[in-house]
Amino acid sequence: MTEALPGGMRTVKDVLALSAAFLSAKGIVTARLDAERLIGSVLGLDRLELYLHHDRPVTPAELDGIRPLLRRRADLEPVAYILGSVGFHHVVLKCDARALMPRSETETLVEVALANLPDRGTLLDVGTGAGAIAVAVKHDRPDVLVTAVELSPDALALARENARFVGVEITFIESDLLAAVAGQRFHVIAANLPYIPDGDPRTEPGVVRHEPHLALYGGKDGLDLVRRVVADALGCLEDGGLLVLEVSDEQASAARGLLEEAGYAEITFHRDLAGIDRVVAARHVRPEHSVS
Repeated sequence: MTEALPGGMRTVKDVLALSAAFLSAKGIVTARLDAERLIGSVLGLDRLELYLHHDRPVTPAELDGIRPLLRRRADLEPVAYILGSVGFHHVVLKCDARALMPRSETETLVEVALANLPDRGTLLDVGTGAGAIAVAVKHDRPDVLVTAVELSPDALALARENARFVGVEITFIESDLLAAVAGQRFHVIAANLPYIPDGDPRTEPGVVRHEPHLALYGGKDGLDLVRRVVADALGCLEDGGLLVLEVSDEQASAARGLLEEAGYAEITFHRDLAGIDRVVAARHVRPEHSVS
């Protein structure tokens, strides 16, 4: 099938079937779900309503609106980019190619950060991207003072848009990791940094093609930026403060080694919904307060 939705009168059921088949032929394993979401966005129907109104005619104008969305998905563009939004934790965020698409596994990092923030505590989100971590934490904990830093001006602009969209107040700063906040102290420092090894052939083609490479790759072993944050966070954490990082399961052992070597204590791993050790947390305890 070279084109989705050839001409002629179609019902919702027809359009769903043709669209799913078109995307499946392009190798997309979530073809049916993606078709439902894209078609629903044009017709103004949620997934259940699509099936309740399966015999509803789809107008030529609606078909014209659906076709380009299907072509974009066939090119492996993320559905969240096509729709312009994504659900994350308890909020909906704007989403486009200016920043990495927020992913559900990062919600584990948010939960760890929330559980370790004291009343009226302070959070620093390093490499905020679309602002997902910062916005989600501030949404759930309005008492927390949240600062977010990001190197990419485009991503930072999107993060600011998301803070306004959700209605939360966050301090955004353009910065190369922690450079612009050196000397400031935070109760929790959270970072979902680029951690894919350079040129890793396992990276999904759609990710490589559509998501910003600045937000993907972290050096030969993927840990270049993690190393820098592990070192620099020591000067920005309150005594007993927590550094929370997202890594891949293959990097868990190396991440533990970096944290131990830097002198962090209470190093723990937290599994995402897939059961993967996705988040590592460690405390900064100043030597004079450590137990001998």
